[in-house]
Formats: sequence, C-alpha cells, structure tokens
Amino acid sequence: MDIPPAVEALALHPFRELPAGPEVERIERDGILLAFHPFPSAQTVEPLDLDEADVPAAVATARALARERNKRLLAWLLAPEHAHLSPALEQEGLVNDDTPGFEAVENAMVLLHPPAGEGDSEVAISAVDSYEDFTAAMTVVMDAFEIPQAMRDEVVAEFPQRWEEYRHPDNPGRQYLARIGEEVVGTASAGFGEAGVNLFGGAVLPHARGRGVYRALTLARWEEAVQRGTPALTVQAGRMSMPILARLGFVLVGEIRVYVEDLGA
Repeated sequence: MDIPPAVEALALHPFRELPAGPEVERIERDGILLAFHPFPSAQTVEPLDLDEADVPAAVATARALARERNKRLLAWLLAPEHAHLSPALEQEGLVNDDTPGFEAVENAMVLLHPPAGEGDSEVAISAVDSYEDFTAAMTVVMDAFEIPQAMRDEVVAEFPQRWEEYRHPDNPGRQYLARIGEEVVGTASAGFGEAGVNLFGGAVLPHARGRGVYRALTLARWEEAVQRGTPALTVQAGRMSMPILARLGFVLVGEIRVYVEDLGA
C-alpha cells in the first residue's frame, strides 16, 4: 500500500501531529516534546532532535517539568527512528512496560479504505453530545481497561471540568458511544488531523465483545474522516486491538516503544 508520508507521520507521532486540545499543555525543550494533560494516566514525552549523549539532560528536564505540575507518570514514546535511544533511557532508569493509557508496544497502523467486514444492525453509534453521554463513555473506558480505583476516583471527580473541555470549540476531536438496545457497551474517540483521523481509546465492555461493536465504532470514525475530506484512519494499537484492526484492513507501519517512569515510586 502506498501510504502518504503525512498519514504515516500521524500514525507514528499522533501527539506531535495532531492539534492540541484546550486541556493540553505542550512544551518543546532540550530536544523533546512534552504534552501535559489533566488525566492521571501517563504524560507523554517524544524525542524530536535528540542524541544518546543528550538523553540524561532531556530526562532531567522531563522530570523537572512533570514535578512542577504534580505529574507522576511519564511515558516516552520511541518511534522506529528513535529506537537507538532505548539503551540510554534504560540507563536512566526508565522501563519498557505497560502503564495506564499505554502498552509497552503501541503498533502504528493505517487504513485508507472503508473497514472490511459486515456490520451488525443491533449496534447503534452516536456522537457524545450531552453530559450524560460523556460520563457514560468515561465509565466504559474505566471499566473496559480496569482502571485502578484510586485513579477512577480522581477521574470521576473531574468529570464536570473534562466535559467543559470536551465542549470547547477548540477541541480537535470527538467521542462516540456504541449502544445495543438501551445499554452503552462501547466508546471510542477521534483526533482530527490535517492528514486523517487518529483513533484513541476504543473500549468495549467484556460481555459485548465479539458482536461487531469495535467495527461499528471504527466505521463511524471512517465516515467522519471521509466527510472531513481526510479519508485516512491512523491508530496506535495494543495487543488486544491489533488483530481486530488487521481484520478490518489496517496495515502496520511501525512499532512505538513506550518507556515508563513513575516519579512517585
């Protein structure tokens, strides 16, 4: 498949290529790009122009900026062109491992045509447009990914503020709900970029898996991409979603290795 360079870049570097939402603070310093968000999951760090010799100083910068903002978890995202930095990060104590919000390996994938397969008419998809829908979506995410209770409590307490950020006109994305009958069984979000739509946070409750919910959520976001004049989907797939996405027609363009640091440990 002939993948446009801008689409491949979106798949490998979503936090660099997508516009930042109103709740995100981006900082470029010492050869790295940091993105701080209000959620208790990991904050992201991505190398821009960084050599192995520069890694200790860059790690120190990331730590200092995170502590200034009372952020505990950092996730360094190493796309293939930055794989050579892995030993230097490990030397600084970072670990290639899962963390809430990321897996140790995120698989950058691309789709340039409608998702394959047949849909299930019992699955209904709608965009989140009310506070009730928003809280239902966040609850599905926490249930599907088995978010620890302490982190759940923090997220729930901030639902009203997160809802206002979601409604903000500068929010470059949208959340979707999947229902079977009256029950909300799945959710997913989309980040709107110039080259395509990046998929985030696809989550389906265990009892509803295998019924076409994930495909229906993907199809809704494909249709959104087409309507926006950017007919391409990109995603950073984990171990559970990767085989499903491959069946839908997504192709792998590279692996992103995630190096984690817990500043509170």
